[in-house]
Amino acid sequence: MAQPLAITAADTEFCEATPEQRELAWKLNGAAWARPMSIETYVAQEFHLSEQELTKDGRCKYWVLHLTGYPRQVIASCETTRKKVLISENGVSREGYGYGIASVYTNPDYRRQGMAATLLRHVQEAMDRDSDLSVLYSDIGRQYYSNLGWHVFPRDELTLTYIPPASTSENETPTLQHTQPDSVRYLRLEELRTLCEVDELHLSARFDRIPADRARHVAFLPSFAQISWQVARAEFVAGKLLDGKAPENVGAITSNGRAWIYWSHDWKSKKLKVLKVVTVLESTLQQRIYDIRVLVEAALVEATTWGLGTVLLWNPDEETAMGCKAVGDVHPHDIDVVIDGNVDNSIPSLRWAGGKHKDTVWEDNYYYCWC
Repeated sequence: MAQPLAITAADTEFCEATPEQRELAWKLNGAAWARPMSIETYVAQEFHLSEQELTKDGRCKYWVLHLTGYPRQVIASCETTRKKVLISENGVSREGYGYGIASVYTNPDYRRQGMAATLLRHVQEAMDRDSDLSVLYSDIGRQYYSNLGWHVFPRDELTLTYIPPASTSENETPTLQHTQPDSVRYLRLEELRTLCEVDELHLSARFDRIPADRARHVAFLPSFAQISWQVARAEFVAGKLLDGKAPENVGAITSNGRAWIYWSHDWKSKKLKVLKVVTVLESTLQQRIYDIRVLVEAALVEATTWGLGTVLLWNPDEETAMGCKAVGDVHPHDIDVVIDGNVDNSIPSLRWAGGKHKDTVWEDNYYYCWC
């Protein structure tokens, strides 16, 4: 391996990326992240995602650190997306803004010289001017971003994995059958905006009821813009890897309209990732557990239909975990349900603007928040 080119922060310039620098950064990080797509297809994906409701019109900014006097020599890069959040402190709730940071990458020619840290300190200054907080999801352990001011939050992971029948041949794609197909119907993208609005109102009402305590509570709003961005990502990859085919189902709702679920197909990891399970209408505990069970079962049917062997949920609350375990109970030989509290990837990390440490409760830290 070639030795990195020796530089210091004094040899660099920080700026919001030009369109050319943005594409150069995508090509650099695509060398690590594009597979199984080509780098050209990966760049097209990133451009497509930059034009979504969540990211267009400057809502997502791209940042680079480049060699002084050589703007095409990108040293490090990342992107930040500004999103609405709810904050409750001392019994008073309000709306605010938080940034999601993604795609932090250092050119291999300049690694191990603090260049990503230099970039992120500049980015912190830029974000702090118009936001309350920022979050990122670390794939490089807990310590690095913690040293830069982001505080680590726990992430439990619940998976439901389909176990195909032993008699399945190599040419078969076995699918799970829903035990109560009339209890749910599948959702299309155009139906989600109204459901997201209901969910946002419900979450806002919850924040209004949080009593005064020693902590600052925060949650990202589960907006249609956020949910549809994740769907757009899955659809783009499907169109490239599945000969133009793409799933139409982006979730499911109970037949009584009492609860629903959103999801995203992750073709690389071969998992169906649940963005959020929503139970907002008045119901008993037993009804909510039943609703969650039939919705997660619908997610498993969708997953196996597309050759995805696992359904994944982040940080399930007690009711959601009970609903998932109920799926295992009705499919004792077909579904393996596992909860893992030792996850070492996509580690949620949060920093308040200005680097001020607060006792923080991150509410609804589900997969829809990921960026």
